Amino acid sequence: MSQTSLHLTARDFDAYRAEKATSNAYSRPRLEVKQRALVWARGVVARLAALGLAVDAHGSDEHPSLRNKKHVDCQWVFFSRDATARDELEHLLDRGRSISDVIDAPSPYDRHAFLALRLDPHAVEVCFGVPSEARVDLDNLRARLDASAGDGVIAAELIQALVALPDEFTFGAGGVGLPERCPSRAASPEALRDLVARSSAEPIPLWVGWRVARETALSHAEILDEQLEDALVALAPIYRLVAWSRENDRIALDRRLEGAEQERARAHAEAYAETERWRVEQEESRRRSQEQALARADESRRPPPSSSPRRPSLATLFSGKNAPSPPSSQRPRHEPAASGPAPRADVILPEAPPAPAAIPELATLAASPSRLGSTAIEKGAKVRVRSGPFVDKIGVIGELDSRGGARVLLGLLSTRLELHDLELAVEPRERPAMQSSHRRPVAPMPRKAR
Repeated sequence: MSQTSLHLTARDFDAYRAEKATSNAYSRPRLEVKQRALVWARGVVARLAALGLAVDAHGSDEHPSLRNKKHVDCQWVFFSRDATARDELEHLLDRGRSISDVIDAPSPYDRHAFLALRLDPHAVEVCFGVPSEARVDLDNLRARLDASAGDGVIAAELIQALVALPDEFTFGAGGVGLPERCPSRAASPEALRDLVARSSAEPIPLWVGWRVARETALSHAEILDEQLEDALVALAPIYRLVAWSRENDRIALDRRLEGAEQERARAHAEAYAETERWRVEQEESRRRSQEQALARADESRRPPPSSSPRRPSLATLFSGKNAPSPPSSQRPRHEPAASGPAPRADVILPEAPPAPAAIPELATLAASPSRLGSTAIEKGAKVRVRSGPFVDKIGVIGELDSRGGARVLLGLLSTRLELHDLELAVEPRERPAMQSSHRRPVAPMPRKAR
């Protein structure tokens, strides 16, 4: 868990009420919420990096601006691909984008899949989203869901990751709080294909997440920060399977990126050659002008041809010493050659990040009397999670099933876990009080009155 908590209060929720959304007077309380959220996000970035996901944390504007259309009704903290991965995709996403599209959607967070924390006046939520402008990620998801891709094996991997989320998670398309959102355990390839088709036809995003109402968040403020962080880590497998990367390339985008880099290098070489050609032409024109000026000066100093020698006069006697100098416009000028940019010999693409190491299968845990005692895992028992996004969390067994799993209540969340991923949380026994061997002193007998 991160060192700094959100410490959400009723004042934080009220900062985003509708009557305050367009006013700069309330930017200070919104800025305080944003700063706490970004510091809290550092712990999430570190935990995602340990899982092999390189992301950067960014916050939305807390004041009215063009990017939020002069209306601040919520606070976002985005966890999206880092700067190196964004630079690879920017020139592809910019193709075919008009100036009006840039003006209507100037935010850079609407063009990439992301994990996010969102706070509005009514609730706080964590989610994974794919905006309609994130064309590369949507194409990658559509290719994964295609029935021809590996006979559905690749699509089944995503469905299993959605079903494994806690029961409180839902998925759907569109804005916040829409009624058509369904529980994540009911996900299917057909439902996801319909959502992708809707997102492509209409400007609506795909959404998978957990929404906590304001009253619930305030009443469980002491555990809310840790649970929100765990929920984002639980969404990390969904982000890894949907967002495009060189390890998750379902649309052969790697070859398109190489072609774009080669095209960029060719355009740079052509521009440099054109600049060098113009420079040579300018130098040649300047040299010819200088030669013509010198020739005209020599011609003006020569005496006119005549058949008989003329007697020298005062006008011609000193013509060699006081010859008029050429005008300043015809004087030779020596200018340094313009130096152009050095040509690029080749283009070196950034190396792909190493693929995350495969996680070995967990061995089955054998119940040991020295560790678990004589009590077995049963309904109502306190257990500790041994692996996964909720590792080292203490929960309560809600119910057991016949498949070797159990429904575990983890604070505000409830999720199904395998029994070999659980162990009984043994509470320390109280130390028995030691009996003293000293006798209690006997009170003295009262004296009799004489």
